[in-house]
Amino acid sequence: MQLLTFIGLVILGGLLGFIIRPKEQLVYSFAVAYVILALLVSADIWLFYFSGIKNAGVLSTLSFIMSWGGRLGHLLLGYLVGSIAIDRLRKIINAALWGISILTGNTFLVATAGKSQHLDEMITFFTTSGYATWFLFFIMTAETFGALGILLHFKLKTGPLAAAGLAIIMLGAVYTHWHNHDPFSDSYAAVGQLINLSLMLVLYYFEQQASRRHPASSIYVI
Repeated sequence: MQLLTFIGLVILGGLLGFIIRPKEQLVYSFAVAYVILALLVSADIWLFYFSGIKNAGVLSTLSFIMSWGGRLGHLLLGYLVGSIAIDRLRKIINAALWGISILTGNTFLVATAGKSQHLDEMITFFTTSGYATWFLFFIMTAETFGALGILLHFKLKTGPLAAAGLAIIMLGAVYTHWHNHDPFSDSYAAVGQLINLSLMLVLYYFEQQASRRHPASSIYVI
């Protein structure tokens, strides 16, 4: 259900982006709001999993922000991608990439940090899945560098390669769960990340097109 909600919100947002055509400044305001939301949700995720907070009320609030902030983020991302597919406006491409980079990069860093805190369970999962223990550490290292490659794209232009590499890892995760006959729900996170990474690669393509049209100007500032 969670994955279907994610997909449905992205599709709905994309349709709205195609149908509703407000002024450029309003779309840009939505894009900036998406960046702010990405920062808020990313900070919330780190606090929820690694702050050590025990208060049930605080944890409930953090969980609420994570859940509904994520849903709003999916809707906004779909809307921005739909709008960008029509107008290819540079500053909106830039803001959308900032937002999805912050969210996706931090999500992978959180996931890798979580693996490091549960190494025994992860080693057991990898070995029972037919993989060597060293492969777990390879995946953790690759995910870390992939996340950093996404976050540092605006300085090093490493985003497309990093996103493609992480997408391959997510395909491998889906295959592993299928090979193990795990319930499909175990693959929800990987499929969700595949969708995010695919949308990110589309945005990188639009970014490259905008750079070719305006090679002398930067599109890396909001």
